[in-house]
Amino acid sequence: MNAATTIDDLKWDLRQRLKLLECTLLLNGWVRTQALTDTFGISRAQASKDFAVYQSLAPDNLVYNRSRKVYEPGERFAARLLSGRTSELLDVLGALPGENRPVVALAAAGPNVELLRPLERELDLDILRAVSAAASNGHRLRVEYQSMRRPEPRPIELSPHTLVFSGFRWHLRAFSHEHEEYRDFVLARMANPEPLPDRAGTSREGDADWFEEVELRVGVHPDLPGPQQAVIAADYGMVDGERRVTVRRALLPYLLRLMQIEPEREHPDPVVQQIRLLNPGVVARKGWD
Repeated sequence: MNAATTIDDLKWDLRQRLKLLECTLLLNGWVRTQALTDTFGISRAQASKDFAVYQSLAPDNLVYNRSRKVYEPGERFAARLLSGRTSELLDVLGALPGENRPVVALAAAGPNVELLRPLERELDLDILRAVSAAASNGHRLRVEYQSMRRPEPRPIELSPHTLVFSGFRWHLRAFSHEHEEYRDFVLARMANPEPLPDRAGTSREGDADWFEEVELRVGVHPDLPGPQQAVIAADYGMVDGERRVTVRRALLPYLLRLMQIEPEREHPDPVVQQIRLLNPGVVARKGWD
């Protein structure tokens, strides 16, 4: 690969590996060749060549830290393969190894399939990088945050611990040093991130709602006729008319919203509200901003 190589010249498989490399830099604040060898099953020599290609495309993005033996983002880091679209980041994360990694079927023929997605949410990669670095390295971060409860943005100091995609948008689970509690903060409402590497962050170990798991009982609306109840129950894989789901308490409001079973927003028409939460007592709203 010569110096004149551009991103458009990259073969598909190499492009995917370099996307993972860049994504890891953004999320972790550092990367090793092992990220490519473990994920894609390539040799260390091939991974080193991939790093060299990436450096030729983005010479300011990779700086080798000899003491840590890792590559870190340069001061003038600018994403080259990631554009900031939510679906793009989810696709990259979906390529990581794990029990539920996606399987892509390359059948020569099959039924026509059309996928409908909600409007694409854009990510500011500079903010994502700053937030991820603070969470990975355990230090604090100051951002200007535009809450929907106040007309103007204000500076707020956070100790980030986990990035969450709620099904519609990205948010950050963090300890707010202003509120002295763990809360959720939408990434799209953040601006002007200022890392505070000399100030140790608050550990997520104290986030009780993050570690507590809640069991939801979701059932068919009882006012539907029997045949309709049977169809809905089969659609959701219910047993005896209900399906049980376990979720972190901190993420409970997002799951309820995704499934449209928030008790306070329940529709009176059972044809519209085909499923409902059978144990609404588990719901507790707090920590939103």
